[in-house]
Amino acid sequence: MYTYRERIVLGKTSFSIFKVNQILRELSREWPGSDYDLLAKNCNHFCDEFCERIGVPKLPGKDFFFLRRIFKT
Repeated sequence: MYTYRERIVLGKTSFSIFKVNQILRELSREWPGSDYDLLAKNCNHFCDEFCERIGVPKLPGKDFFFLRRIFKT
């Protein structure tokens, strides 16, 4: 089981809770567990996509940025 190290505050969205839930439902159809790929489609990629859709900054971090550049995801 994963142990969380820290919380990262990315800002506030202007969307209503209804709209955020709608976006999450859309993402759940677009990101089925069977499509998981450790390097190309993982939880960090999901978070990046979610952040983009709700209009907050993407995940910070050099490691994730580095991996995106290597694998062109």
